[in-house]
Amino acid sequence: MSASDAQGEGVGKTPTATVLIVDDEAPARTLLRKTIETLPVSCRVFEAADGDTALRLARQSSPDLVLLDIVLPGSSTSGVLVCQELCKTHTKVLIVSGNATGSIAQACLSMGAADILRKPFSVKDARSKIESCLAR
Repeated sequence: MSASDAQGEGVGKTPTATVLIVDDEAPARTLLRKTIETLPVSCRVFEAADGDTALRLARQSSPDLVLLDIVLPGSSTSGVLVCQELCKTHTKVLIVSGNATGSIAQACLSMGAADILRKPFSVKDARSKIESCLAR
């Protein structure tokens, strides 16, 4: 279980949004963080590799947006349960998953997830969906 707190803030910039990235794969978290760093708004970014850490960090940081992989192997809390809990708090959730198809995707959307970014994704698509979610 790992979590890191690092800012995607420009020098002298105050963050305007808080984003939590939840993915069990470090390369995916890194790519999403780098994508967020290219946004025109400055963001404070937190990361979690499992569902339990994601819920703890969400309670602590009150993110504006959570980028959530719904398949989190080795976690006692699935991404679907994380989505359900976060949507109850009206936190914006962008599902980021290669397995977000059919009934799982529909379940997350019906719970209140804002959108789905399917893996593998392009940086352009990720940036567009993240910007759209932050603008809502």
